[in-house]
Amino acid sequence: MKPYGYPPGTAWCGLFVHHVFTVAKVAHGVKGAALAANWSVPAAVIVSKSGKLTGNRVPVAGDLALYRFQSTRINHVELIVRWSLDNEESYFYALGGNTSNPANAKQQGVYIKKRSKREAYLVINRIDAI
Repeated sequence: MKPYGYPPGTAWCGLFVHHVFTVAKVAHGVKGAALAANWSVPAAVIVSKSGKLTGNRVPVAGDLALYRFQSTRINHVELIVRWSLDNEESYFYALGGNTSNPANAKQQGVYIKKRSKREAYLVINRIDAI
């Protein structure tokens, strides 16, 4: 967090995504990257909403899953690793920072998690939005 100017204790899922994009030299155009909700604006390309595709494009690795865990606003963001192409499959895999360990929910860190497609409020293509 310190290299990006944020103090200890800042929720860092958005900063993790920002760091991955920065290291990969991918421009993303997000202002205030620490706040998960900021990853959806401006004009992000919505690929899926609550598990339903919004067009002909299927989510791919590098797209972002945005969540509203026990909230009315977006409060978590993760990178899509693999989206099941089988319409019968209701899951995908995402990599996130400030995420609970699948083996021990009390531990926070960077983990790949199997998620329900409906669990992701929005799946967006951030890169094509800029």
